[in-house]
Amino acid sequence: MAQFGPRTAVRSVERALAALDYLVDAAPRAVRVTDVAEHLGLSLAAASRLLATLAESGYASRTIERRFTVGPRSMPLAGAWLASLRAAAAAPVALASSVTGESVTPVTWHPHQERGAELSARLEEVGTSFPVWATACGRAMLGKMPAAQRRKMLPADSYPRLTERTLASQAEVLDRVKDGERTGLHLERGEVLPDLWCCAVALDPGPSGEILALSVISFDEPDTDRRVRIHKTLRYQVREVAARMAGLPPAAG
Repeated sequence: MAQFGPRTAVRSVERALAALDYLVDAAPRAVRVTDVAEHLGLSLAAASRLLATLAESGYASRTIERRFTVGPRSMPLAGAWLASLRAAAAAPVALASSVTGESVTPVTWHPHQERGAELSARLEEVGTSFPVWATACGRAMLGKMPAAQRRKMLPADSYPRLTERTLASQAEVLDRVKDGERTGLHLERGEVLPDLWCCAVALDPGPSGEILALSVISFDEPDTDRRVRIHKTLRYQVREVAARMAGLPPAAG
């Protein structure tokens, strides 16, 4: 059970911070209200109100199973889990970059990101983020979600044109996701930046629903030989990452 300070401390703040620490330590595993109540020595009602407050402020997120995990604003605090994912992907990513001669980027998604507006794929090469539906990496992750969740993640309308090639509707995005799942590779040609080419593959969801994708990014479309090499390397290395992630220790808690 968590231990709190003297009565002069702001007890509600202490409890909120203790709950947040508990969510961070458990990530990526989502926890029940009863787990938090037991850990903090609270009633179920009090623990439920506390978690609801954290969720409303973005520091916690409620899953479809009515459990709680880290939220968009507290995700950076889940360092141990994020570090384990990066470590699992490091060697395959380095090898894929060496073989292809291209920039290879791992991107992760966790079920706490329930709304399409919160889901984006960051391209470190240009230092910005783009809507998930506009990127090959985002569509690769969408392809690993159940169909109902996939639709929930996408806006019904409001697909702004980033370039002349940007997909303009939910139907177009869903068709492109299906094409990528059928071929095993998700492609992007000038949809977020005119000269940007990207190829991406994603792993099946992990035990807590987390999804990791690998993408190769180039600022000119590769010729046929380079594309074949990139496709083959990505397909192989994503299996290597999956094998390494399968060997990670279970989440604490």
